[in-house]
Amino acid sequence: MATFKCHGIIIKRSNLGEADRILTILTFDLGKIKAVARGVRKTLSKLAGYLELFCVDDLLLAEGRSLDTVAGAVTTKCFKNLRGNLKATQTAFYFAEIIDKLTEDREPHKEIFELLENSLEHLDGKKNDLLISYFEFNFLAETGFHPELNKCISCSKKLEEAGNFFSFESGGLMCKNCRHDIGHSISSEAIKVLRLFLQHRISVIDKLKTENNLSKEIRQITRGYLKHTSGKELKSEGYLYE
Repeated sequence: MATFKCHGIIIKRSNLGEADRILTILTFDLGKIKAVARGVRKTLSKLAGYLELFCVDDLLLAEGRSLDTVAGAVTTKCFKNLRGNLKATQTAFYFAEIIDKLTEDREPHKEIFELLENSLEHLDGKKNDLLISYFEFNFLAETGFHPELNKCISCSKKLEEAGNFFSFESGGLMCKNCRHDIGHSISSEAIKVLRLFLQHRISVIDKLKTENNLSKEIRQITRGYLKHTSGKELKSEGYLYE
């Protein structure tokens, strides 16, 4: 039986039979894959401790007809603080569900792998109200929905300092002359933050000083854009606002 190695993050687990588990793994090179971990729910399983949710693993997989099988695993990074922080854990599940539901199997997305790993690192050590919006906006940009933030997406004219709108339908900013009753009002401050999201690595959110109202405005835009483009309801999102 042929084997292959991969580097991945376990984003979902489901029980199979009495002792097995099916794992959904976001890998660096192969994209999202599924594999079965045989006997991993048994008390004496040697693999169990290496196949925890949201851990980064070096995996050895044996090719199968319908599902590959985990033959070996070594954890290279585990975000231990997530387990003791309910909000951080719920956010991690939200990120994982976005990736699981909105990406296809075996489509390489190295940028999304890095986005998830960096976001989990941030969740593990820091609290930042902009993290969810940063993840949502960059996920959309990497999956073909890069928003237009530098000119009106309708007429291509330069945007004024104020009076602009974000159109979920068109995928970017609109000037007030092109709005035609679609689009959501957006402040110049929110536009600046969204531009920074796409231009910089995740550490930029720690340098941004945003008032609560601005964070909420940005969240409404990124959340609404994700919902519109995906057309799907995400169960884990509800837990973030209970």
